[in-house]
Amino acid sequence: MQWMALGNLGFLAIIPVILALYLLKRKYEDQEVSSTLLWQKTLQNWEVTRPWQKLRRSLLLFLQLLAALLLVLALIRPAIPAEGAVNDHTVLVIDVSASMLTREGDATRIELAKAGARKLIENMGAKQTVTLMAAGREPQVLLSKSSDKSALLSKLDSLTATLGTSDLRAALSLSQAIAATEAGSGIIWYGDGGAERIAGMDAGTAGSSFRFVQVGRTDENSAIGAFVTQPGEQGTDGLLRIDNYGNKAKTGKATIYDGEGKLVETSDFSVESNDSRSLQFHSLPPGPAYRAVINVDGDGLTQDNEAWSVPFAAQKARAVLVSPEGNRFLSQVLKTGALLSVETMDKQPTKADGAADLWIFDRVVPDVLPPGNVMLIGPQRKTAWLPVIGERELTYEVQAATDESLLKYVDWKDVHVAQATALGEMPGMHSLVKSGEIDLVRSGTINNQRAVIVSFDLHDSDFPLRPAFPIFMQNALSWLLPKQSSPITGVQPGEAVTIPLTPGASSRTLVLPDGSAEKVAAVGSSWLLQVPHQAGLYRLEEEVGGAKQARYFSVRPALAESDITPRTMSVASASSGEQKGEAAQSAATTAGSRELATWLAALALLVVFAEWRVYQRGY
Repeated sequence: MQWMALGNLGFLAIIPVILALYLLKRKYEDQEVSSTLLWQKTLQNWEVTRPWQKLRRSLLLFLQLLAALLLVLALIRPAIPAEGAVNDHTVLVIDVSASMLTREGDATRIELAKAGARKLIENMGAKQTVTLMAAGREPQVLLSKSSDKSALLSKLDSLTATLGTSDLRAALSLSQAIAATEAGSGIIWYGDGGAERIAGMDAGTAGSSFRFVQVGRTDENSAIGAFVTQPGEQGTDGLLRIDNYGNKAKTGKATIYDGEGKLVETSDFSVESNDSRSLQFHSLPPGPAYRAVINVDGDGLTQDNEAWSVPFAAQKARAVLVSPEGNRFLSQVLKTGALLSVETMDKQPTKADGAADLWIFDRVVPDVLPPGNVMLIGPQRKTAWLPVIGERELTYEVQAATDESLLKYVDWKDVHVAQATALGEMPGMHSLVKSGEIDLVRSGTINNQRAVIVSFDLHDSDFPLRPAFPIFMQNALSWLLPKQSSPITGVQPGEAVTIPLTPGASSRTLVLPDGSAEKVAAVGSSWLLQVPHQAGLYRLEEEVGGAKQARYFSVRPALAESDITPRTMSVASASSGEQKGEAAQSAATTAGSRELATWLAALALLVVFAEWRVYQRGY
């Protein structure tokens, strides 16, 4: 039993006051009467000189004392232990990753976690607060340091599990930072655990208690590990891999549908425990996409039993080399690109030349950048988009930046450059290689188009004669090409992914798996998409030259979420050692409390009503 307001014990003084009223003897005044025959009993009381009398049995006295005692108990706010919030402030974390959608009997893990959290919130004390957090791909604070049970329960009810992963380290780090703002705070985590021990609690939160409430027991689950398709000699060939994460052998049926939902192939399968099984499909009818579905009895998580595949056929990207004077070095190095179709022009492009995936300008600067990514070599003319300052002779050694993908395996130490063009500030572009204060190589974006600028003429250097030249060109081409000929794979719900765009498209629309569509306002050759929390087939529709074309990519839950085996989650602290869920549970459980003041006040009111009825009846 806990007492939340012992300072109100002073109100117990009302009990002796009530008793004193029943102990005091009533005093009478002298009055003359004609006869005392009928007043013998009264005369006996008059003859008593003491002011006190014996306490007599009285139902009214008992009820009045009981009511007073109940009211005093209500004022000192007694509370009984309950699974409520830890200390005065609790950071309540709910895992919302895809594995929390696993069914445990009639409910999912996320529903069980919310039920436990609901009980904790309902048992909060009047002065306790809760910070509610969701642990997803990015941790999110839903409500901070709130004592409003209604608001907390409303936010909890709106919480849903996603099809993405959860960053346990980021969520733990944020919860620790929040707990550090208030002394004596605690962390309660509801989830199905992490695969690794999480270490490194901050010194400022070493005193915070950590309690992990493990949700779920089911560990039997089968999932589609991989589904790939590619054009074959007589249709489309496919490979389907089925992974069994459980401890029992599984049997089931795999079904393949085309993009319109038409059944095209089925196959029975069996897979041993903790093993995988691959199925091959041949001569599937041609189509833009295929859907694979597996049906397995006793499967804990069904969201990973479906996957889409988009057939991939390599196509060459179009590159245009604009070199009025010709450049044998560039022509030769561009021929090494197996997925690159190179066209050569000796004059600036016009609208009639159409769009290209990549434009390479050698010692020529266009007035307006054409649609597509750009590589500019040896620019000498100032335009509205290119701030040329003038030619500069170079006397300093060449210095290259580190940790840049365009410079990977490129050695600039033996490269000598006689002169280069000095460029002004260009928003979106940054320096890769410098000689003194002159930028030799810049990369970045111009009007949302990827661009690489080599500010010197290749003929004014020994760069083309060095092994660094072909390596640099391949790195630059890999970064500049939009990779439309490559499939977009490995996309998970909630993550950010770069979608290559067709240069010159007049309009673009993204169609989601649920059929909803949204306009794409991006310009340039790529678009950074924050993938919605929907798994399935996405379609990007583009209009180029009056004709519509569609590109597909699939989104599916992370493979790691298919291993639904519950795991414990432990936290290492430099000062207090390791805290596990089971170890911290007993300490945290007793910290919660349920106050009884309301019930005691209601009972006191009931006793007062009974006392009034007894007084009316004259007892």
